[in-house]
Amino acid sequence: MSIDMRPGKVIAKKYVLGDEINCGSFARVFQIKKINEKEFTKVLKMGKSNELNEKYQTEVSILKCCRGQKSFPQITDEISINNFKCIVMTHSGESVADLLERKPTQKFSNSNILRMTTSLFRALDTLHRIGFVHRDIHKGNMMLKLSNGLLVFNLIDFGNGAVAKSNLKYQFNSMSININLNFGKSLDYAPIDDFINSIYCLTKCAGIKLFNVRFDAMIQAKEKFHRDPCAAYDASRKWMGLIMKKLLEIKNDQLKDHKPVWKILDTAIPHCLPTSPIKFKIIEDEVYIE
Repeated sequence: MSIDMRPGKVIAKKYVLGDEINCGSFARVFQIKKINEKEFTKVLKMGKSNELNEKYQTEVSILKCCRGQKSFPQITDEISINNFKCIVMTHSGESVADLLERKPTQKFSNSNILRMTTSLFRALDTLHRIGFVHRDIHKGNMMLKLSNGLLVFNLIDFGNGAVAKSNLKYQFNSMSININLNFGKSLDYAPIDDFINSIYCLTKCAGIKLFNVRFDAMIQAKEKFHRDPCAAYDASRKWMGLIMKKLLEIKNDQLKDHKPVWKILDTAIPHCLPTSPIKFKIIEDEVYIE
């Protein structure tokens, strides 16, 4: 069924539709504003199916639980367009994937990777304390929004999320997830797996290619990486290997104390505070991250 979603269309008698800014496997995302508003400060996420599916219900549930929390979009409304369920929420900015594509080097500086890692880990820590796991960490779900001269981090897209202590099995295959999950050694997804998958993702953002093999040989490559994570990084970025090593220890030994991970972040790069602002430049009205 085709729906008229042209910019300028009034929907639900109170919103004006803007440009479509993203289209994924399960949903489309548009800029949106109220009729009396001047700026497009919110987005509308509309499922590609008009059935009230599990992904929609999961995302709404998690967003409602994240109300008032930093690093998450704030849900403001739920509407229906021709029986297609839609979520209205605050705009989270540009994806890390898009910002990375803008750089000729296709990588961010070591200090900015540290800042992004800290921001993402803090968001995940909040999500886990609320009682959910994300289960879909990648560059397209990490957002940075320019606000008052600073880049503010947001984690989005919770359709693949789950209750942290649920028995829901993880059955996705990806090159950037924990080896135990990727190859069926364990289908139970734990909160620590969000952190492990984050390091895979952020390593790519640092310009490091961990696995230069075909997918059918990926298990051997990941096993080698997990045996000695630090070997994949140079001296300046060894902190990423140390974090991965500690995360794997926490998972394998089922430890509850994550403080050693935060200590590694705190001392990762001399004279660089991990919670300091991400460094960037504005060139022709576009953000360029160092």
